[in-house]
Amino acid sequence: MNYYYKKKRKSALSYTADIGIGILFTVLLISIGLILAINLRFLYYADIKWFDLEQSSGLPYQVIKENYNALIDYCSPFFKGSLVFPSLAASTSGISHFAEVKTIFNIFYIMFAVITVLLIIIVALKHKKGQYQYLRTASITSIVLPLITLIACSINFNATFKLMHKVLFRNNDWLFDPNTDPIILLLPEKFFLQCALIIIATVLLGSLILHLIYSHLKKKNKEVPLIQPKVNYYY
Repeated sequence: MNYYYKKKRKSALSYTADIGIGILFTVLLISIGLILAINLRFLYYADIKWFDLEQSSGLPYQVIKENYNALIDYCSPFFKGSLVFPSLAASTSGISHFAEVKTIFNIFYIMFAVITVLLIIIVALKHKKGQYQYLRTASITSIVLPLITLIACSINFNATFKLMHKVLFRNNDWLFDPNTDPIILLLPEKFFLQCALIIIATVLLGSLILHLIYSHLKKKNKEVPLIQPKVNYYY
C-alpha cells in the first residue's frame, strides 16, 4: 500500500515538474516572439505602405522610417543613452513611458538568455535519463496562454490592449496625445495587433515543434515485442 502511494506521489511530482518546464518553454517562446516582433524592421517598413501611414501621419516614408528606427534602437538592451527622435517632438510623459517599455523589453531579453541556458541543462538531463514525456506536457502547457490571448484579441483587441497596459503600467503615460507625441501616429492599433499575432504564432509554432519532437522520440523509443521464431517440427 505504501509503495502504491509513494509511486502515485512521485508521479504527481513528476507531472508538476513537467508543467513547470512547460511554463519555462512558454516564457521562452513569448520572449522569442516579442524579440522577433520588435526587430522585424522590414515588416514595419512594409506596414508604412500597408497601413497608409504617410497619409494618416502626414509624414513622408523616410521620416517615418528614421523615427521608428530611433525608437527600436532605444529599446535595445545594448543601447545606452536617452531617447531622441530625429524629427519628432516628444513630451516628458511620452519619454517616460518609452523608458518603462525599454525596461520591460530588457526583462524579456534577460529571461530569454537565462531560460535558454536553464532549458539546455534540463533537456540534457532528461535526454540522459531517456525521459521525453515532459515535451508533451510542455507542448500542451505552452498552447494555453496564446489561445486565451487569441480569443481575447478576436473578441475585442482594443479592450485587451488597454487591459494589458493597465496591468503592465501603473500610470497613464501610455495615453498619448498626437499633438505632443506624434510618434503615436506611426504606431497604429493595427501595428500592435500584428505584434501580438507574431508572438502568438511563435508560441503556437514552438508548441507544435515540441509535440513533433515528442512524437518522434516516442516512436523511436517504442518497445517492439519480440516475435517468437517459428519452429519447424518436421524433419
